[in-house]
Amino acid sequence: MAVSLHGLRGKIAAAAVVKTVVRRAGKASPVAKAIGTVADVVEPQDVAAGEAEPTGTYRGLIAGMLREALPADPAEGQGAVFDAVAGLIPGTPAELPTYEDLAARAEADPSPGNLLAAAAEARRPYVNQLDAAREHYEAAFAKNPHDLRAVEGILSTTGRTDWDWERVWDAASTLKPRRGLLGEDSLFWDPIDQLFQPQPPAEAIRRAKPLLEQYRPQVTRLHQLLLDAIAARLQFLGQFRLGQDLRAAMAENRVRELRGIPLESPLWLKHLLGAYAHLDDDKRLARTARRPLLDTAPAEAGIAAEKLAADAALYTGDAEPLAAHAERRRKELPLPGEGRMLELVRGARVAVVGPSATQDQLGELIDAHDVVVRTQYKPEALAGREAQAGERTDIAYFQTKDLTAEWDHLLQTIPGSPLKLAVARPLMHTLFTRDGEEAPEWLRFARFEYGLHFRGAPLGIQRVVYDLLQFAPAEIGLFHTDFYAGLGTFTAGYRHNEETFGPRSALNDLVLMHDLGYEFRLTRRLARAGLITPHGTTAEVLALTEPDYLERLEHGPLAALSPGRTEAS
Repeated sequence: MAVSLHGLRGKIAAAAVVKTVVRRAGKASPVAKAIGTVADVVEPQDVAAGEAEPTGTYRGLIAGMLREALPADPAEGQGAVFDAVAGLIPGTPAELPTYEDLAARAEADPSPGNLLAAAAEARRPYVNQLDAAREHYEAAFAKNPHDLRAVEGILSTTGRTDWDWERVWDAASTLKPRRGLLGEDSLFWDPIDQLFQPQPPAEAIRRAKPLLEQYRPQVTRLHQLLLDAIAARLQFLGQFRLGQDLRAAMAENRVRELRGIPLESPLWLKHLLGAYAHLDDDKRLARTARRPLLDTAPAEAGIAAEKLAADAALYTGDAEPLAAHAERRRKELPLPGEGRMLELVRGARVAVVGPSATQDQLGELIDAHDVVVRTQYKPEALAGREAQAGERTDIAYFQTKDLTAEWDHLLQTIPGSPLKLAVARPLMHTLFTRDGEEAPEWLRFARFEYGLHFRGAPLGIQRVVYDLLQFAPAEIGLFHTDFYAGLGTFTAGYRHNEETFGPRSALNDLVLMHDLGYEFRLTRRLARAGLITPHGTTAEVLALTEPDYLERLEHGPLAALSPGRTEAS
């Protein structure tokens, strides 16, 4: 029977109780052996033979859950492995399949589990086969429309590829409630349905806005992925304030779903804490981070819970727990490049320079800092702009897709250059480990990333600031970052063909994979706590209220007409 992810609250709580009981019972060797035998019996034969994806059936999930709850082998723990919440932690790297392996398995046996596994790997930034991922998700949805992973995948990949919004709505609209005030036959849905046409009529937006506001209490109880699809579509149509309000409804929904139940994994704790942060509920955020309903006995769960507690403290303006947690992690598992990072950053005045198209003339102030940090390493883009943006780059941070696309070029140009260190995202460590490659001495993998995003992942500048705070700099100055509320998207030469939303534009990620309103609020909190010092346009934008910022987005570079946008937008 294919997995259904509906009714998550009960399933999460039940799984948490089962895993805790199994873990405690499994401390006795005979019991652990018996549990392992049960897992072998329960697991489908094709999964045991490595011919199918274990998360495709309930039996596969149960077998995996039983094995996860058993005590770890004492021989394990040599090296570093990537955990989605904790980041890079001690462990023995597993032999991971490539996308080609998973695609071949899905072709030979197109079960929902195999299709979803191939899709998840295809969309990883170092694979970046989004069209293939979309096809896998659609095939999985056709076989099991109740698996929410397929619905989410269709939204995120279609919105980043061919922009077929009708296809997105075909999947997401299956989550409409069958009965009630907003049941699937309600007139409420008429203008919402029209938003997903290739060219939505202006009347659809004019009708949808008051309906979403009028029925806000009922909207909050709609399925999260249904709200996510509507919020994304509205923001692509220039309605950032309304889209962000729907994101808040999603967070309220998530709190209702997860509050007060035992949590099966740190990932659910991350979702709950992220929802509290999104809603600015500092009191519940701090209380839940201190005493999570999570079994933290497993080492990786304990690390993840401690890390999320440090993130919660940071959201309320205290960076010391983050620095202390990072220090402990460095002692437990040293990683290449961290010693050099400490030498450069600890106690230093650091300038973080973004790629926004501002008119600020701050180059002299930027270069006066002890360390200058930029996103990417493009000295040629600084030529002629020294008075505006400075000329030094000491540390460069890379998105995964940029690093992989430019890898051969960087191998030739960085050695012998003034660059002291390049920083990659933690997930890149998995790729190097799988391929058996040695990272060059100038490359460091960030250990972990900020975890209190209710949805999506950190934007580049916020990711950089968070990583720097782990090394206790004396000051972080922020320059040339307007959070897409300025004159243009990027400074000349930084990106190409990314001036507006549309099919296959990387800018689509700002809505689909990130959350601009939350990122703005987080950065403003860090500035008000004195953890960063904004300059020029950055300071001007961070002085805005969040509603004013969202309104600025609606009239800024992202508001340029894009496919499917109407004059009424």
